[in-house]
Amino acid sequence: MDKTVLARWLRKTGASVFFLGYCPASGTVASAFVIAVLLLVRAKTGFCNVSGGTVAYWLVTLAVIGCSFYFSSRSRELFGVEDSSRIVIDEVAGQLVVFLMVPLTVRTLIAGFILFRFFDIVKPFPVYHMEELEDGVGVTMDDVAAGVLANASLLILLAVYHAIKGYL
Repeated sequence: MDKTVLARWLRKTGASVFFLGYCPASGTVASAFVIAVLLLVRAKTGFCNVSGGTVAYWLVTLAVIGCSFYFSSRSRELFGVEDSSRIVIDEVAGQLVVFLMVPLTVRTLIAGFILFRFFDIVKPFPVYHMEELEDGVGVTMDDVAAGVLANASLLILLAVYHAIKGYL
């Protein structure tokens, strides 16, 4: 097999997260995949605080962001268009960012999923402007920014909930 063909296939596999990007509603499917993986990790480890500041979670998130920069670069060459909907590693990176410093419960995972999809679809400031960055960085950073907004929103919701739960 030609090295170029193999390299292209590997980049498509990484960018589409093992071809999840070829599903209908690929961004939502990739985000749901992350939630499923986090639920599995939570069930297997018994921790509900898997992402709550652990070094491993931060390192995995940073590694996925770095891989997203690489795999989503030169997307026109791979998929024929800039920021193809088949590239979903950026959604995986953004969805992971949502749960930094957040305890993993079924409720926080569902809320984080909904908040991330909202910010990723609506693309408020500064999310939209991140797309203007070059190549794989722009493809990835709009989702990372959506993840940061979803994370901040989720942390605020959790703080408000804990502040008023004694009054309910």
